[in-house]
Amino acid sequence: MTISSPSRAYLDGKKLNKIEQNKAAKDGLLVGSEIEKFAELGWEQVDETDLQLRLKWYGMFWRPKTPGKFMLRLRVPNGVLSAEQLRVVASIVERYGDNGSCDITTRQNLQLRGVLLGDLPEILKRLKEAGLSTIQSGFDNPRNVTGNPIAGIDPNEIVDTRPYTNELQNFLTNNCEGNPEYSNLPRKWNTAVAGAKDNFLLHNDIVFHPVEHNGEMGFSVWIGGILSSQMNAYAIPLNAWVKPNEICKMTDAVIRLWRDNGERDKRPKGRFRLYLDQVGLETFRSEVEELFGTLTPDPGSVFDHQPRSHYGIHPQKQDGLFFAGLHVPVGRLKAQDLQDLATASLNYGSGEVRLTEEQNVIIVGLSADKATAFKGDALLQRFPLEPGTIAAGTVSCTGNTYCGFGLTNTKDQALSAAAELDQELNIPDELKIHWTGCPNTCGQAYMGAIGLTGTKAKNSEGVMGEAYVMTLGGSQGANPTVGEVHRKAIPADDIKAALKEVLIEKFGATPKS
Repeated sequence: MTISSPSRAYLDGKKLNKIEQNKAAKDGLLVGSEIEKFAELGWEQVDETDLQLRLKWYGMFWRPKTPGKFMLRLRVPNGVLSAEQLRVVASIVERYGDNGSCDITTRQNLQLRGVLLGDLPEILKRLKEAGLSTIQSGFDNPRNVTGNPIAGIDPNEIVDTRPYTNELQNFLTNNCEGNPEYSNLPRKWNTAVAGAKDNFLLHNDIVFHPVEHNGEMGFSVWIGGILSSQMNAYAIPLNAWVKPNEICKMTDAVIRLWRDNGERDKRPKGRFRLYLDQVGLETFRSEVEELFGTLTPDPGSVFDHQPRSHYGIHPQKQDGLFFAGLHVPVGRLKAQDLQDLATASLNYGSGEVRLTEEQNVIIVGLSADKATAFKGDALLQRFPLEPGTIAAGTVSCTGNTYCGFGLTNTKDQALSAAAELDQELNIPDELKIHWTGCPNTCGQAYMGAIGLTGTKAKNSEGVMGEAYVMTLGGSQGANPTVGEVHRKAIPADDIKAALKEVLIEKFGATPKS
């Protein structure tokens, strides 16, 4: 498909920062026709703005920490992958040897490390043949659409979210060909569909929660979830209910109002929730109604349970079948891990895996005898069914190993702390510990019972180095809360001790004898 320069009348008269000026001068989707040329030229010869900005529209992220070795982010709606797709991803990662790896993200997604620009045309071709895409997966675009990780097999589900997450992805990305209507947003946009009462997704810009109205199943609409350097808050009800065939129309109305009127000068103020708070909920609802049509009031949303743990082996809604939830430490996978997960899904299950927002993997469709046999598989030594209590709840962003924004080495520090604390402490219940390397909070720190946000501070010797801000109290469920600051400027060398102290004082942990 050839993408022409879209109309940008909504930018007329607006004060634009440098990034917005670059986006207005040339839409990011337009570099698609130039990718083969970029591959031939080599990254050193590519226009700097195309290289470092516009290639993100195709999921390709320039990483100043590793010049020439890019991060490539995929789209995996609802986190559903086949064994064949996993093998394709594995073969791409394997190409890069020790430089190659794959991270499960907090959006049920995959991003690959060490990718070379010269390989991008072939990679995009192979991904497309496998039914995968990278389109509009980064920067000021609609990000991966998330849903219930056990959709379609969940004994407690209200609706199967997969048809809706796929429909929304196709709508927002023009069937993964690129959609100029949503390719120049003021900032990123997050969309989610809940399928069960415990699907907590209120950190998204728009969330659809299943609820009946007059005997018909539809969705209540919540808007404005935000985790950012400027503000951390959960979504609030729009007081609107839509029929299943209206979710795209509603999404369009909400995005369009923000796209056309949101902040484009002061970039930190560009997120949707900040615009929503500026205009006010009632005014915004009236404006949505002008675009969408008369809104049906929300009959009452139904998320009121603490999120379930998926670890271990659990019965599916299908008689005689089970799913197995595996712990992937901080979501990091190598090529062989991907191949082994694909093999396990074929040998024991239906050949399908699911990714979770907690950066873990679920293998589905195991019969009773296969589930029993799976418990003895060597794969579980790497990815256990029942991880330690601290490790089980640990979530981490990329950190400064690869990310230029990262102020701390989150993944390695999270792995080390979890392993040591699980050896030293008895903890009554699994709790979420979210690590994020900078205030952009990709690791969703403020959602964690304990949140750790990277910063810089002096250690006991007066040397400036890696440190964390600790927040406490983030929760999901009937009365969700975002975390509040408990301690500031904890040097990274002291973070395990600080965690141990708060686990004992606040969360009932006791030392192991």
